[in-house]
Amino acid sequence: MKKVYIFDLDGTLVNSMPYYTKGTLSVLDDEGIPYEPELINVLTPLGYTKTAEYYIEKMGVKGTVEEIVERLKKKLVYEYTYNIKLKPFVGEYLRKLKAEGAQLYVLTASPHIVTDVCLQRNGVYDLFDEVWSVEDYGLSKSGTELFFKVAERVGCEMSDVHYFDDNTIAVINSHKAGFKVYGVLDIQPENEVEIVRQNCDVFVESFEQLM
Repeated sequence: MKKVYIFDLDGTLVNSMPYYTKGTLSVLDDEGIPYEPELINVLTPLGYTKTAEYYIEKMGVKGTVEEIVERLKKKLVYEYTYNIKLKPFVGEYLRKLKAEGAQLYVLTASPHIVTDVCLQRNGVYDLFDEVWSVEDYGLSKSGTELFFKVAERVGCEMSDVHYFDDNTIAVINSHKAGFKVYGVLDIQPENEVEIVRQNCDVFVESFEQLM
């Protein structure tokens, strides 16, 4: 049986959610468009392209999808390149899994322009068999189809996958698809923490507990 571990990036492997939230929502701030703070939970699983589509269709942001994606990248690339760090014990846990012969993957809503450089600077990029953005699949984590496609690409059964994520929507859908889900504590509001707890197989408060 394959030992397959797939990790989200933002809020799971790295402490990036404050940067991601500020950068993503600043597009709406720049336009003077009001929103509820909970909107970020809807946007996080989408990826930049589908976030841009959402902004145009649901929030009234002017411009093309390509223009809005470029705005998002400009807001965020500096932070991922220079400032965002791994969560405690993440590097040690990834190296432990690799030493045990596990296959490691990243599946994130962030694009490669921020994901790859962040993982490289933190010294863990080469531990992964592949690093995927949702953009590589043209799908998002807001449904189950992406998770089936990923398992098919890896060549394993759904139940063989150990999947780590902090986002409530991604946790619910990956669990529904049949992954063994590790819900990761980040800076979620308490009500969302409860949703993660209720829809995962293992709740991870710190990667130290997995060592």
